[in-house]
Amino acid sequence: MRFALLMALGAASIYACSSPTGVTTANSCGSSGASANIGATDGLVFSPSAATIAHGQSVCWQNNGNISHTVTTNDGNSISASLTPGHILLHTFPTAGSYPYRCTIHAGMTGTITVN
Repeated sequence: MRFALLMALGAASIYACSSPTGVTTANSCGSSGASANIGATDGLVFSPSAATIAHGQSVCWQNNGNISHTVTTNDGNSISASLTPGHILLHTFPTAGSYPYRCTIHAGMTGTITVN
């Protein structure tokens, strides 16, 4: 009984952190189910800096370093999230378009998501 309760609480915690756009402490982007995975590094780059997905698919950013970053789309509306070391950001793109983004902390740290 106690185990079932702990499992239910754990599942609820994971679900609460796994909204279409949200920062979470999932194991890695590789286990997120995202169509594209992007790392934010201490070298102040997003790697890869460009990704192409289909509308309705998601992108996962993971902070692989020791310093904080942000993921902020240039339109200021689609994404604006802090990405602390070890955390991931999972975002689903519902419509086609080009979504340039940047780290607001580190000038020159940029990328683009193309959604077909």
